[in-house]
Amino acid sequence: MKVYIGCFGSGLGHASRMLEVAGALSARGAKVEFSSSGEAAELVRGRGYRCNSLPLADVRYSEDGEFLVKETLLDSPAILARSYRQLAGELANIGRFAPDVVLGDSALPTVLAGKMLSLPSFTVLNQLNLTSSHSKGSPLSRLLSVGISTGLGRLWELSDGVFLPDLPPPYTVSEKNLWGSAVSNTRYVGFISPGERTAPDGPALEFARDPRTKVFWQVSGPPKTRSPFLRRAMELSEELKGRYVFVVTGGDPAGSTTAVNIPGGWFYEWCEIAGFYFRNCDLVVSRAGHGTVSQAILAAKPSVLVPIPKQPEQEGNADKAARLGVSIVVKQEELTLDVLEESLARLAEEGHRARASALGRLAAGYDARGSIAHALETAAKKGRLGPR
Repeated sequence: MKVYIGCFGSGLGHASRMLEVAGALSARGAKVEFSSSGEAAELVRGRGYRCNSLPLADVRYSEDGEFLVKETLLDSPAILARSYRQLAGELANIGRFAPDVVLGDSALPTVLAGKMLSLPSFTVLNQLNLTSSHSKGSPLSRLLSVGISTGLGRLWELSDGVFLPDLPPPYTVSEKNLWGSAVSNTRYVGFISPGERTAPDGPALEFARDPRTKVFWQVSGPPKTRSPFLRRAMELSEELKGRYVFVVTGGDPAGSTTAVNIPGGWFYEWCEIAGFYFRNCDLVVSRAGHGTVSQAILAAKPSVLVPIPKQPEQEGNADKAARLGVSIVVKQEELTLDVLEESLARLAEEGHRARASALGRLAAGYDARGSIAHALETAAKKGRLGPR
């Protein structure tokens, strides 16, 4: 079986979870080829897979890491043009590779290309509803945002199936971004969390033994959104070093994987053993990307979530995690020493720990990798038996 996987290239969450699916497919004897953009493409190549480069068609962010609604809408013609170039590239890439089945993680051009080539084509998606909560002040922005959501929903329906990498109601983390959409043929498969690439190093083992409260601070997201969050991580981990021990990750896939000492603990530019730290920490501080929230839930760890400012998907994820009782949400501009210290103290209380443990047990009962791999294998077999 040959499987072609396209990943949206903004941030690393889409590529990370597709690498997990690719591992499950490879274990079944499948040959896998990818496409993506920027850092995500480099991450995939670093794991030994061929990855075709596509132009990035992404939203706009400020230098302070804030999602820019107006600028993104104004840039929509250029984004659309890059999407058309992605589609042309995928038609050529998929035609050359000649897969049995196509899978796109939030990668609409990949799915469209697969359908245009009469191939079974599936989607992994945790955001069907793209309407921005920050479009309320402008009637034009609201109209465009709702129109884009409706139009994309109809295009996603061209997929033979849409896998939702989340828990079913009432525990759906991305409910704000999924519920209310008219897209049919969807299926909840549970979270897809990346595993470790290497064994724990010396700092990791020392961290696990430290008697202080252990905090894993994971920085992630598109490059412009990482810097302000990383600066706060370094400043606040130093301020709280007497009571807590921190491991901070910079989220840079091109960075060093070697831990270095910082006043509050250790720092990795890129951490290959994040799974170990999620399991062995007491508390998590992170952005509110779907993949990161999923990892914290699977590890049964309470978290402080700091969404990318004005980024509706992350705000929705954070809000639901807080309502599930496993997270506290802090705005980036309000992330001060006092606020963080108070939030960590609240998370350490028994109620948050008990709810995180219960939700973690529920999430652990799903095998998203296996479910998706089985569905693709079944579709590929049917495709080979029927007309192409």
